[in-house]
Amino acid sequence: MRKFYLALASGLLLSFSWPSIGYFPFIFFAFIPLLIAERECVSGKQIFAYSFFSFFLFNLITTYWIYHATLFGAVAAFVINASLMSIAFLLFHKVRRITSDKIGYMFFVFIWISMEYLHLNWQLSWPWLTIGNVFADFHLIVQWYEYTGFLGGSFWVLLLNILFFLIIQGKYNKHLIMVLISVFILPIITSIIMYFNNEFIRKDTINVVIVQPNIDPYNEKFRVNFEDQLDQFISLAKNNLNESTQLLLGPETALLENIWEGKINNSYSIKALRDLQSDFPNLNILIGATTYKLITSIDDRTETSRKMLNYDYFYDIYNSAIFIHDSTDIDVYHKTKLVPGVEKMPFPKLLDPLVKFAVDLGGIAGSLGKDNLNNTFSTSNTVIRPLICYESVYGDLGGGKSNLISIITNDGWWKNTAGYKQHFSYASLRAIENRRWIVRSANTGISGVINEKGDVIRKTDWNQAVSFEEQVSLFNVNTFYNIYGDYIGRIAVFISLLLIAISFTKNKISVK
Repeated sequence: MRKFYLALASGLLLSFSWPSIGYFPFIFFAFIPLLIAERECVSGKQIFAYSFFSFFLFNLITTYWIYHATLFGAVAAFVINASLMSIAFLLFHKVRRITSDKIGYMFFVFIWISMEYLHLNWQLSWPWLTIGNVFADFHLIVQWYEYTGFLGGSFWVLLLNILFFLIIQGKYNKHLIMVLISVFILPIITSIIMYFNNEFIRKDTINVVIVQPNIDPYNEKFRVNFEDQLDQFISLAKNNLNESTQLLLGPETALLENIWEGKINNSYSIKALRDLQSDFPNLNILIGATTYKLITSIDDRTETSRKMLNYDYFYDIYNSAIFIHDSTDIDVYHKTKLVPGVEKMPFPKLLDPLVKFAVDLGGIAGSLGKDNLNNTFSTSNTVIRPLICYESVYGDLGGGKSNLISIITNDGWWKNTAGYKQHFSYASLRAIENRRWIVRSANTGISGVINEKGDVIRKTDWNQAVSFEEQVSLFNVNTFYNIYGDYIGRIAVFISLLLIAISFTKNKISVK
């Protein structure tokens, strides 16, 4: 029973360190009970079982809210995520047993980050519980994310857990204690100095109006006709629009009309928004929509293309951000990081029969398209990097040549839970990583403005139909992380493979 309680303790410590649920300092000790249990387990099966229990509990408590949209998807997510984490922990156990404690505990840090990096880049990608996200509500101590990204936070947490564990195990000496104090204190001091001393050169400012329509996705959004919803959006926007407003931001899928990109100017919704612009000549509009693209050539088909009924044509459906310039131009951005089991079916040849279990987002079943011609929207003084919902959980998608990041989302699927709060908090980390202001429009959830240091300048309440205006700053600085992305993940994969090779070679020699 001792090992069970140790696994339980790790699961609870991980869970109650998470944003909107508990207190982040628990994370510095969260892996220690499981590391103690690992030394007491006699087989790989035991290691996997106890670690799976810990990590399943971690996933269940922190992301239980997924079940509001899909019970099947929630259970699948819990099992897959916990399994990945457990495999990483099992590999650590094997390497430690074959090599040494020194190599083994070093391997634990790198194999865990490798697992997180994999989780950023495969078809079942789910980076929500990347350990570095734990500081989202207390970003004062991770201003150095502009150099490391959130995987740097994972590295810091894992290293501290190992150091605390070694001291608890009695393997302490003055040198190890000094290392522990340095690893704990120096990043915090550095971050605080960066927070108060870093002054970035502001290129310009713009006035932004953000609208939160607050339409219930379960009862209203796909039942009320799109014209009425558009009228409500425009009415809310007009409460704050004025001649100095340069950007109007609306949430994900705010336009429910079926908009064909080839005839986008003929859309009722686009015409209505153009009429709004005629009253405010400096106004650009960024708003979410579901768009359709006709494919007339078989050679242009993608893996997500669908055949039109009774015609020899194909088409793709996209979760899109539409940018209506203050001129006559219109640009469209397609969401590229699609939610597994919701917007895309991962491993389609294998899992397509399970499409019936996917979340029904307004009657659209099957995988959405994700090809893109635009990654930014530009005006005379602003280059906006649009992120749609889930994309804002990925650090290296923001920034680039932009000087402002926009997030449009619909967090109402998760109802009034920790889910929408965590999603909003993660935006602070994206702001720090890229040193950009963020403007965020949520249909239901939290809309707001966040500055380049991760501070929330303004935010709305849950379940509130509202609009507001805010002046936001534009920055052109390129951070180290902005340029090199998740390089820590790539380094971790290389070191992990190297240590696995060393372990394999050593094991082969010992067998002989």
